[in-house]
Amino acid sequence: MNISPEEATQALREIEASRSTMRTAIQSHRGHYYLWLWGLIWMATSAINWLGNQNPWIAPGLCGVGLVLTFAIAFLQGRQLRARVDKKFVAVCIAALAFGYIAWPIILGPPHSYKAAFGFGMVVFMQLYVIGGIWFDNYLLWVGIAVTVLTLASLVFFPGLFWAFTLLCGATLFGTGYYIRYFWR
Repeated sequence: MNISPEEATQALREIEASRSTMRTAIQSHRGHYYLWLWGLIWMATSAINWLGNQNPWIAPGLCGVGLVLTFAIAFLQGRQLRARVDKKFVAVCIAALAFGYIAWPIILGPPHSYKAAFGFGMVVFMQLYVIGGIWFDNYLLWVGIAVTVLTLASLVFFPGLFWAFTLLCGATLFGTGYYIRYFWR
């Protein structure tokens, strides 16, 4: 398939227009609430685990609360922001989660420790941030990469500080939400 220079130029203009629209929508319509919410949930889970309560139901329980609050935010803001859902993006995210939580554990086997399981879950979700960054805006890409690097570094090089690092990962999400809300233009 050959594409003409005019078609390529038009496609690049459409991509830039999409990015610009997405950036404005996120800043104007409180996209930072999601980052604040998940940053707080992440920090709470990490702090609880750091204090020695490594109950395997804490993270899923807090994530369940986070999902309910995420849908509540989406519902309330759906009145302010009318945008079509990008079905391809949703499909890619569902596929990434399915591979991450179904296919890979079957191939690799169960995690060898609670920390490994927690780190694995973090990296799977950061994959969605990277995909969102590639699809929509670079800040999600860099947040996903930064949190993944922190997580992997803590598991490999600083296992004794794993929970401190995961607390920092949550702070990274929360801080990005703060940046988007107050400084992003």
